[in-house]
Amino acid sequence: MRFFLFLISFYALIFNQISFANSSVESEISKADEYFEAKQYIDAFNIYDKLLEEERVYSSKMLLRMAFIQEGQGNYASALYYLNLQYGLTADRGTSNKMSKIAEDHNLLGYRYSDKEYLTSLFNKMKNEIGGVIILLLVVCIALMYMRKKEQHSITTLTVAVVVLSTLALWAFNGGMKRELGIVKGSGALLMQGPSAGSKNISNLSSGERLKLIDQDDIWYKVELPNESEGYVRKGVVFEVK
Repeated sequence: MRFFLFLISFYALIFNQISFANSSVESEISKADEYFEAKQYIDAFNIYDKLLEEERVYSSKMLLRMAFIQEGQGNYASALYYLNLQYGLTADRGTSNKMSKIAEDHNLLGYRYSDKEYLTSLFNKMKNEIGGVIILLLVVCIALMYMRKKEQHSITTLTVAVVVLSTLALWAFNGGMKRELGIVKGSGALLMQGPSAGSKNISNLSSGERLKLIDQDDIWYKVELPNESEGYVRKGVVFEVK
């Protein structure tokens, strides 16, 4: 019995989501929201940016406001970065359309609508609900295993079900459902043939262009362009959307 209780506790711990528990963080968010409502956009952005970069705390509303501020200042690469993060949280088609509009206005590549990206974003949006369903199914299976074992009945099918659910859950919540993208920060970024400054320069990348991050090699990312060609860029020249 203790073993089954341990399993239940273990799975509950895996899918537990961290929220805005820190009161000081909530205070900072409220302060930034007040600045934004008062149209003191720079002050609001500075607080939002600190929360995102140092605390790794953000919400859909916060990211939309950061994108709004950056777009208003003409920093469309930064605006696209925040919109990409927001889309990853919400799978909001309106955000996807907004990104496509900015990309179209500035002739940027990499923003074609993708069913795979939508499903990944939808998964992230519903992660709590999906986790709850999986936990419930696991609890039911484990309870049935306990009862059937107590009655000396076969538990092979239930064991397989637990293994499959556990494998699926661990895959999905540990990188199986993810997107790794890079938004080029500014003009002058170079796409190189290899992970070296002495490698051949393939092309110059446009500020705001979106790339798929495939792998990393020290200070370099191996990337795939929208036309499916590959190359390397320095990590510092792209915003990472993971």
